[in-house]
Amino acid sequence: MLRLLRKYAISITVTILLVGSITIWWQTRGYDDAVMAGIPEYDDIEERSILADEDISALLEPSFYEYYQNHNLDGATDTTGFDLKIPSQEYSAISEEGVEEISGLGAPFDKAIAIKDETGWIEFTFTVPQDGYYQIGMDYYALEGKRSNVVRSIKLDGEYPFFQAKKITFQRMWEEAEETWFDNQGNEFNPAREEVFGWQYKELRDSEAKVGEPLRFYMEKGEHTVRIEGVREPAAIGEFHVFSPIVLPSYEDVKKTYEQKGYKETKGIQIKIQAEDAVLRSDPTLKRVEDREPDTEPFNKEAIVLNTFGGDGWRNGEQWAEWEFEVPESGLYNIGMRYGQWYLNGFPVERKITIDGKLPFKEMNEVLFPYQAQFNIKRIGTMDEKEDYLFYLEEGKHTIRMEVQLGSLGPLLETVREATTKLSLIYREIIRVTGTSPDPNIDWDLEGSVPNLIPRFHILATHIHEVVQELYKLGVKEGSSDVSTLLEVRDTLIGMADDTRTIPGRLQSINDLQSQLGTWINTLSGQRLLLDYILIQSPDVDWPRDHAPWYKRLAYSTRDLAYSFVRDYNGVGNVYEDEEVLEVWISRGRDWVQIIKQMIDEDFTAETGIKVNVNLIPAGQMQVLLLANTAGLTPDVALGVEGETPIDFAVRNALVNLNEFPDYEEVAARFRPGALIPYKYDGGDYALPENQNFNMLFYRKDIMMELGIDDDEIPQTWEEVMELIPLLQQNGMDFYYPHAPNNSALAVNEFAPFLFQHGGDLYDEEGMTSKLDSPEALQAMEMWTELFTNYKIEKQADFYNRFRSGEMPIGVADYGTYILLSTAAPELTGWWRMVPHPGIKQPNGEINRSTGGLGQTGIIFKDSEMKEEAWEFLKWWTGADAQERFGSELEALLGVEARWNTANVEALQRLPWDQADLDAVLEQWEWFREREVVVGGYFTTRHIANMWNEIVLNGKMVREAVEEGVREINKELRKKREEFGLETAKTKSSDE
Repeated sequence: MLRLLRKYAISITVTILLVGSITIWWQTRGYDDAVMAGIPEYDDIEERSILADEDISALLEPSFYEYYQNHNLDGATDTTGFDLKIPSQEYSAISEEGVEEISGLGAPFDKAIAIKDETGWIEFTFTVPQDGYYQIGMDYYALEGKRSNVVRSIKLDGEYPFFQAKKITFQRMWEEAEETWFDNQGNEFNPAREEVFGWQYKELRDSEAKVGEPLRFYMEKGEHTVRIEGVREPAAIGEFHVFSPIVLPSYEDVKKTYEQKGYKETKGIQIKIQAEDAVLRSDPTLKRVEDREPDTEPFNKEAIVLNTFGGDGWRNGEQWAEWEFEVPESGLYNIGMRYGQWYLNGFPVERKITIDGKLPFKEMNEVLFPYQAQFNIKRIGTMDEKEDYLFYLEEGKHTIRMEVQLGSLGPLLETVREATTKLSLIYREIIRVTGTSPDPNIDWDLEGSVPNLIPRFHILATHIHEVVQELYKLGVKEGSSDVSTLLEVRDTLIGMADDTRTIPGRLQSINDLQSQLGTWINTLSGQRLLLDYILIQSPDVDWPRDHAPWYKRLAYSTRDLAYSFVRDYNGVGNVYEDEEVLEVWISRGRDWVQIIKQMIDEDFTAETGIKVNVNLIPAGQMQVLLLANTAGLTPDVALGVEGETPIDFAVRNALVNLNEFPDYEEVAARFRPGALIPYKYDGGDYALPENQNFNMLFYRKDIMMELGIDDDEIPQTWEEVMELIPLLQQNGMDFYYPHAPNNSALAVNEFAPFLFQHGGDLYDEEGMTSKLDSPEALQAMEMWTELFTNYKIEKQADFYNRFRSGEMPIGVADYGTYILLSTAAPELTGWWRMVPHPGIKQPNGEINRSTGGLGQTGIIFKDSEMKEEAWEFLKWWTGADAQERFGSELEALLGVEARWNTANVEALQRLPWDQADLDAVLEQWEWFREREVVVGGYFTTRHIANMWNEIVLNGKMVREAVEEGVREINKELRKKREEFGLETAKTKSSDE
C-alpha cells in the first residue's frame, strides 16, 4: 500500500489539489451579496444631475409609477362611490375630420361615434365630486381595418398625464375560421383566424401590462375634459365611463362569503379543456403549437399534431385567450392547468385569470407560473401551495380567460428603467469632463467635477440590489442568468465607485451596462407560456401527473431520432409524387414557409391548376443551391435567395433570363427601378426582389426641441448633419451611423449611400474594373470616414438603447430599428420620427438621397422543364395581392416584429403602416438604388472594409488607402472573369 502511495504520490497530490480548487471555486463562484455591506445609507444626497435643467427627458411624460408616486406624496387617495357613464353621442367636442356616426352595430349601442383615423378625436366633459384617483373605461367596437389592434391616446385636461396614456390598446377578437387541416403526410396545420366583430368593454390599462390594475387618473374636484385621439385603426365608442377605483375582495373574504351562503364542494367531477381549443383570442398570432412530450394531449407519435396553445406567440402584455366549458352542477371547484414555462431562466411568468368576464378575487389578477424545465401542473392557490383556491360555479356554461400580465414585475422593471436613465445622465456628465476618448495619461478629477459621483453610483447599485432581493421573493432562484445580469451591473457600479480613476478607461463599460439593462427589461417583458389543458375539478379529485417519467421521454426521443433518418423534414404541406409538379425551394423559417405553402394551395394552385411541392432549406445557406446545381438537382424555383447570389448562378448559365418572357417589363414595374440593379448581368435580368431593407433617419423630437431644432430644421443633407454633430457632442450626445467592425460584408452597404449620392459607381459599365478611385468615389470615401476621424462619432454603438436613453438622439438606422422603436419603446410614443436618409444637394437644388439595402429574391433555374409554369408562379408570388396576404398572415402569426418589408410598392401601401411613416418610406424609395453585383465583387466588400480600417484606425491618407484597395480589387475581378472565360479589361483593350 505504501509502495503504491509513493509511486502515485504526485498524481494523488495533483488530484487532491485539483478537486480542492474546483470545490473552492464552486463554493465561491458567482456574486457575493456581502459587497453591499460596505455601502453606506444615503438620506440627504442630491441625486439631481447637473444636466437636470437641460435634461433630455424633461419634455417626456413621466411613467405611470412616477405619476402615481408623486401624487401619493402629495396625499392623493382613491375616491369612492363615483360611477359616470356618458353615451358617445353626448360628446362635448369633436374633430372636423376622422370621425363619423355609425349605426347598425347591434346591441347595446346601435348608434355610436367612431374615430376612423389618426386625424379624429372626441372629447367628453364631466364633473367629479372630490379630489382623488379615478379610473376610466370604454365600450368599444373595433371596425374593419388592417387587422392590427386599435390604439388610442388619452389626454386629461389637455395633457398626457403619463406616457402610458399615449398608447392605450384595444384588442380585437379572433376565432379559428374552420377546423384544423392535415396534409397528405398526416401533419396537422393551424386554420386561418378570422375576426369576430362585436362590442367589448375595457378599463384603460397599460398596453404593456406592466401596471397590474387599471390606470389611475388624479382629478381635483370640479370639471374635467378627456380627449380620446385616434392613433391606429378605426373603432366606435359606445359609452365613456369614469368611476372610482375598483376594489377587489381578497380570497379570504370570498371564502367567508362561500361559508355564509352555504356553498358546498362538489364531488368526483373533472372537466378537462384542451388549451388548443380556445374559442376566442385577442390576437391572430395566438395559435396551436406542437409539443412532443409524451404526456401532452393529444399525442401522435407518427406525425405533427398541434396539441398545445401559446408558446412564443403568447408573450406580450394584454394578449388573452378564452375557453368555454360547462359544469354539471353548482358548487365549489378547483382550477388548474398543465403548462410549460421554460422560457425565462428562473423567472415566473404571470397571467390575469377571469371567469365569465370578472376577476373572482384580487389574487387572480396576478397568477404566477413558476419556471420549470419541463411540464408542470399549476394548481391555482396560495403562493406557498398549501391551499388550492375554491371557485363557485353555477350549473351551466362558463368562460375562462387568461391574459398576459406583468403586475408583479412592473415596479421592478420601472426601477431598472429609472436606473438606466440615471446612469445615462452620469455618463453624459463624465464625458463633458473627459470627452468621448479620454487621454489615458491625464489624471482626471471626476469626484471634484461630477457632483456626488460616488454616492450616486452607490444609490444605483443599491436600487439594483433591491430589485434582485424582490425577485428572490417572487420565487426566482439564485444563479438565474438574468439575475446574474443585474448582479454584474451592481458590482460594476460599486467597482467604479471604489476607484473613480478607472472610470475614464471604462466608459465603454457604462454603455455596456445600459445596453444590458435595456436588454434585461425587454427580455423580462416577454411572458411566454405554453398550455396543454385546463382543469376544472372537484376538490376530492386527484391532480394528474405533471410530466412523463424520464424513461418514457427517453424512449420517444430515441424513436423520433431514429425516425428522422427516414422521414423527409424538408417537405412542407402536401407533397405530390409521380406527377407533373413545380418544385420550389424556400430559404426561410418553417413558420414562414408554411404560410407560403398554404397560400400556394389555396390561391395559386386553385387558380392555375399547377401543383407545387415546397421544400425548406436552411435560411442563409445558399451553398445548398450551389451544390444542387453542381449535382443537377436544382428545383424549378428558389425563394429567399440572398441578393448577391443570383449573379453567381447567372455567370454559370444556371438561371433563366427573365426578360425573355414577354410580360417581364410589366412585372418589373411593380418595383422601384433601382431595386433590380443587382440582378442584371450581360444584358439579362435574373431575379425578382421579394423584400428589401432600407435605411432611414431617426430622431428624438423632444431632444431636438431642447437643442432648439424644430422638425423642419432636421438635417436633410450630410453637410447639415456635420454642422449638428458638434452641438450634440457639446451636450454629451452623439450622432449614429451604422458600422459593423466584425462583419466586413456590410461595409459596402455602409459606404454605398455616400458613393451614389456623389454620383459615383462601384464598377465600370461592364463590371470589369473598380471605379472606387474616381473623383466622386474619393469624395464619398472622405465624407464617410470623416464622420469617424474628424467628427469622432462612435465606431460601434447599440443605437436602439442609446436612442432610448437620449445619448444618441439622432442617427441613420435600418428597418429593424423602426420595428424595435414601434414595439419596445413605449415611453417614446409620439416623441420620435422616421424621415428620409440624409443626402447630397445637387446643383439644381434637389437632394440626392440614394441608398439601398439588398434583400431576398426569387429565381428560376435553367434546368427547369416547367419554365412557363415557374414564371407564372414567380409573377403570382411577387404580385401585390400575394405580397399583401403574406405580409398580413405573417404579422398575424408572429406579431408586428415580423412585419414583411415587401419590395412591391403597391403591397407596401396596403400593409398596416402608420401613414406618416409610410409617407416617409415612400419618399425615400423614390431614391432607392441597389449596388451592382459583379463576378468577383466579394473583394470589393472586403477591401472597402479594409479601406475604412486603414483610414480611420491607422490614419492612412484616403487616396493611398483607396488606390491600394482598388489594385487588389481589379486583380480579383480580372482573375474571376478569366476563370469563367469572360472578357477582361486587358483583353478588351487588346481587341481595341
